[in-house]
Amino acid sequence: MKHLFITLLSLFLTITALAQERIYISTCGKTRTAIKWSEENKDGKIYLHTVQGVEVHEYVLDNSYKTESWKIVDTSSNTNLTISLKNGIYSISGIFKGKPISKTVKSKGKPWYQNIAYNAGLTLKNGKSVEYECFRPDNMKLYIMSATKKGIEKFDGKNAVRIEVGLTGIMSAFWSCDYYFDTVTLSFVGYKGVNGGPGTPETKISCSR
Repeated sequence: MKHLFITLLSLFLTITALAQERIYISTCGKTRTAIKWSEENKDGKIYLHTVQGVEVHEYVLDNSYKTESWKIVDTSSNTNLTISLKNGIYSISGIFKGKPISKTVKSKGKPWYQNIAYNAGLTLKNGKSVEYECFRPDNMKLYIMSATKKGIEKFDGKNAVRIEVGLTGIMSAFWSCDYYFDTVTLSFVGYKGVNGGPGTPETKISCSR
């Protein structure tokens, strides 16, 4: 019986350590693409892996959802680089749009949330708003962003927590988007926003299962 208990316990721990997968569908005009999320909790860290077409992102987060490192591989733009944060300094190295990149950037003193869709619901569980840092993928510049809880709204026919994300300071008037989170689990369920210049169709992301 003792050996059976140990075996079952080991099996349970193995199962709970396995990656949890979620599939989302992104729609922009007539273009539809699938986004696959794979999440694993191991050794006190959160490992998030996302795939959309030929674009792959790998994130390592601590248990308070702050990003520790981010790797992006995109064969369409010949990009393969890694960013890590240590002692307030970001280290960036690899290939960006076909050119070698190796530089450091000083943190602006805000938490690093590179994938706000993953953690905004949990981060604002007991709060109203938060400012954070993230890198813009198309130019690898560091920005300060804000995420503000706006209450409960309908998304795809279901109640969801809406969190508005935008730029800070004088740039806040020029762009914002909305993320939606499950009211119970606070996991990401959807997105609405325009990711481009005037005339660009709205992008909508919904959970497929």
